Amino acid sequence: SAGGRAAGGHRDLTPLPEADPGEVRVLLADSASQEAAVVADTLRRAHLLDGVPWSRMAVLVRSAAVQVPLLRRALVTAGVPVVVAGDEVPLVQEPGVRPLITLLAVAVRPSSLDVATAEELLTGPLGGTDMIGVRRLRRALRIAEHEAAAASLEAGEGGQPTLPFTPRSSDELLVAALRDARELIPVEPHVGAPAERVARLLKTARDAVRRGSGAEDVLWEVWQASGLAERWSEASLHGGSRGAQADRDLDGVVALFDHAARFTDRLPRAGVEVFLDDLTSQEIAGDSLAETAPEGDAVRILTAHRSKGLEWDVVVVAGVQEGLWPDLRLRGSLLGTETLVELAAGTALDTTQVAAAALASKLLAEERRLFYVAATRARRRLVVTAVGGEDTDERPSRFLTELLPGGVEEATVDDRARWLSMPALVADLRAAVCDATRPEPVRREAAAHLARLAQAGVQGASPGEWYATTPLSDDRPLGWPDDIVQISPSAVENFTKCGLRWVLETAVGAGSTSVTQSLGTVIHAIAVLAAEDGPDLAKRLDDVWEQFDFGGVWFNRKQRRVAEQMVERFVRWHKQNPRELVAQEESFTAVVSEGVHIKGRVDRVERDGDGRAVIIDIKTGGSKPKDEEIDRHPQLGVYQLATLLGAFKRHGLVEPGGASLVQVGKAAGVSEVAREQAQRALGDDPEPGWAQDLVETVAAGMSANVFVAKVNDGCRTCAAKIACPVNDNGGQVC
Repeated sequence: SAGGRAAGGHRDLTPLPEADPGEVRVLLADSASQEAAVVADTLRRAHLLDGVPWSRMAVLVRSAAVQVPLLRRALVTAGVPVVVAGDEVPLVQEPGVRPLITLLAVAVRPSSLDVATAEELLTGPLGGTDMIGVRRLRRALRIAEHEAAAASLEAGEGGQPTLPFTPRSSDELLVAALRDARELIPVEPHVGAPAERVARLLKTARDAVRRGSGAEDVLWEVWQASGLAERWSEASLHGGSRGAQADRDLDGVVALFDHAARFTDRLPRAGVEVFLDDLTSQEIAGDSLAETAPEGDAVRILTAHRSKGLEWDVVVVAGVQEGLWPDLRLRGSLLGTETLVELAAGTALDTTQVAAAALASKLLAEERRLFYVAATRARRRLVVTAVGGEDTDERPSRFLTELLPGGVEEATVDDRARWLSMPALVADLRAAVCDATRPEPVRREAAAHLARLAQAGVQGASPGEWYATTPLSDDRPLGWPDDIVQISPSAVENFTKCGLRWVLETAVGAGSTSVTQSLGTVIHAIAVLAAEDGPDLAKRLDDVWEQFDFGGVWFNRKQRRVAEQMVERFVRWHKQNPRELVAQEESFTAVVSEGVHIKGRVDRVERDGDGRAVIIDIKTGGSKPKDEEIDRHPQLGVYQLATLLGAFKRHGLVEPGGASLVQVGKAAGVSEVAREQAQRALGDDPEPGWAQDLVETVAAGMSANVFVAKVNDGCRTCAAKIACPVNDNGGQVC
């Protein structure tokens, strides 16, 4: 056993005569996350520096249900192979079982499907995506919702725009997509695939429950439809850490079916809901087959009770907190046999404070003996950890000072501890090599170490595996349906600003919806009414406003005042506008060439005194182009080109007379009237063909296989900046 003498005179820890001197340390961390990092660092140092096999180390805890899941996740993340005895945790907490149980719970109780549960299902093995995929799905659903809202703002009774549904938040849309797969129809298939899988499995479970199938039959139908059996079996055959996890997941599912079979035999008429209640209320671990998975060379995580009779070279006793260890809560057997024995012996029950104190003393002695068992499992090194920082309510156990009086150390994990993890070491070496501000000898030494690691086959060490140096997985150009590039005027503007942002937002879904877009939808709807001079705009604004979610009460009121100012500016501008209004919210299509079409929607089409078309684009944002740039504004130029190509021929308008941005937001400044920024007619421009040249250039760029990032005034708010090579925030991918 690890040497030294325990304080307090409880028991002596005497090493064997032939044993090497041992080591005992007590470390106090500031938080649970730091404690987990310390435990991982201790185990990695013992394995990498001292050569201790993983299988000759263990982490002991007082409570499996409270401590094991957190420690297992932390150690696996840190690259420490771990194995947890199958009966250490309740079956419902097994990683392979939890997704199936969660899915069944939602099928039985649809109201339990909230945002957190939806994200858990999507990012688990059933959905198979990650939080980036969830964010992309949220954005796609919001875009589809906005497009539906815009399409619905058309004339109803009395010629007034109406919105036949209440727009939903991205949280509501995410939950609705899992409840009904039809919500995913307007979403790109590759974006909606995870949600479609989960929605299909939920429907399978719901249908089985409605037919009155038992718990075992419902589970089997979901398991068959999920495809997890094939995926996990294949991973198991490949071996490695993923194979070991697949083994444990498969064993957990076998244990789940075994539990369901026993439940059905015991209560043949009980439904799935009773089965779930029985399973989820299980706080004491039941029988499990998960322990039959081969352990291999891995660190064991187990409770102090299960460690009796076992020994390891290195033992970490984690989470030794007051209230957890010692646990002085009153407890007894399920049937109270201790009390029955006392009564049978004729002993009167003592309920006085003296008896309570005696019972507490007895419990404390039992807890101390259990801690003694844990501390004596180490042959060479014992490390005891606890949380007790100033910013936490947790306090270290009294047993720490009894074990090592005056020897409690503040836990620290410096940057060099990262280097005991190979991925972290490679990352730091790569950062040093690529950092031009580092001294040349440091960069050369880092390069030499990377060369050694690359020669040894360490993943990521060779420059040939780094970002932008690997061969392209697919060098084909971006494809378009029917080989026709569909260009909108706003897309032309976005592409000319930054091709990379355009492709990431359009093809990948890296953009985000905002309150500004919802506000713009409202203002455009009211602008249609304002042109008719009839409806009560304040009342109509009230009607439309309640159908959008603008957050808290204070922010809602603020945005309402902003909206009223925008409407007032627009109304004043509209009354002073000398041109004739021809159409509002007009959709159009124009053919540039066989493979290039312009397709979009204009806010207003007007006719000037010469009978020419003037296109108006209402802007509600806070930024505006410079006046000297307006004659080459891409969006306005494309509007004029579409007019020239016959987009509004049905209104007798075939010649463009210019286009204007009408600024009603902050870009209007302190003016009480909307500010109009007018672009001259293409026919009056010295280069009348500039707009068509621009469209053809952009169309070629949109169907290319390389997209270039450009620094522009939109970089600050760009949702794709974390992956942009010209932005500081995108440095981690370079």
